[in-house]
Amino acid sequence: MAGLPGPNLPREALAGAAGERMIVRCEMPKCTNAILMDPRPVFGGRRNWPREGRSQRFRCRCGHREAIVIYTRNATQTDGPVPPAAISLWF
Repeated sequence: MAGLPGPNLPREALAGAAGERMIVRCEMPKCTNAILMDPRPVFGGRRNWPREGRSQRFRCRCGHREAIVIYTRNATQTDGPVPPAAISLWF
């Protein structure tokens, strides 16, 4: 059971099935790297999350150290397969 969290892990650090997600995007011109992540396992409670806006807390694969941090709002869909009906809205 190496993949399970320890018994002393605070409840706020456990990722919920859905909720607010953090998007970190590289600020280097012409770089398209970005990540969508659940910040709870990494940063813990909401008070420890990075502020929205420019941040030097992350390093991109391209080597750039400036990033833009934003948060999703009302993310109620759980992670998993995207239904075909949702895909048809984009194409």
